[in-house]
Amino acid sequence: MEATTAGPFDFHGATALVAGGASGLGLAMAEGLLTHGARVGIVSRSENKVQDRAAEMAERFAGRCFGLCADIADERSIARLIEHVGERFAGALNIAVNSAGINIRNPIEKVSLDEWESVQRTNSTGGFLFAKGVFPLLRRARWGRLINVTSIFASRSFPHRASYAASKGALLQLTKTLSIEWAPYGITVNAISPGPFLTEINRPVLADSENYKKFCDLIPLGRFGEPNEIVTACLFLASPASSYVTGSDLTVDGGWKAR
Repeated sequence: MEATTAGPFDFHGATALVAGGASGLGLAMAEGLLTHGARVGIVSRSENKVQDRAAEMAERFAGRCFGLCADIADERSIARLIEHVGERFAGALNIAVNSAGINIRNPIEKVSLDEWESVQRTNSTGGFLFAKGVFPLLRRARWGRLINVTSIFASRSFPHRASYAASKGALLQLTKTLSIEWAPYGITVNAISPGPFLTEINRPVLADSENYKKFCDLIPLGRFGEPNEIVTACLFLASPASSYVTGSDLTVDGGWKAR
């Protein structure tokens, strides 16, 4: 494939869409792509939150960021999102990052059907709808990348994670399947599996000092990751230089899975 950027992490001229881009790891990855020259749309279910974040980043990055409110688990919302993105980017998209997700922690006997379905709907069905929606835009671009943010719990687990682990395992298998389906179009599809990071989704763990210590004991580096420590993984998988990497699961976990 022919790269349209001058170097492996030079994204000038590239377009990107980051679902879940108004907070946490999604925000860090959006900032990373903006820092290296991409035009980036960030997506959140919260209109105020996404517009505030987008305005802040547009000011910092010469107007190259905009915000869109959408629920990736809702088919109509995804359709409207893709229409807006197509208008902004002239019908073509280089990089799509799905970092949207929720986590509800409960032992199986306390997991209600509503709770289970809520987690699956966002993390698994949302990943499917997002991928289906961005596919035509990625196909029209000269090169395309889909990156799904899964979790180490897609292949490992921990007590009280039945809903979350099942949803992220499904998202990882979706990633691998799409890497095969989309290969003829030159679109790569990969996953990033983060370990514990210092983000809002992990606030219940961070608030419990004993539980936090248990987590840290499982991590060879002995600490949670900072959000900026996910950025290079995203830049690598998003780059034209990673054109022969597809169907992969890039783990960023401080060594957790190495034990």
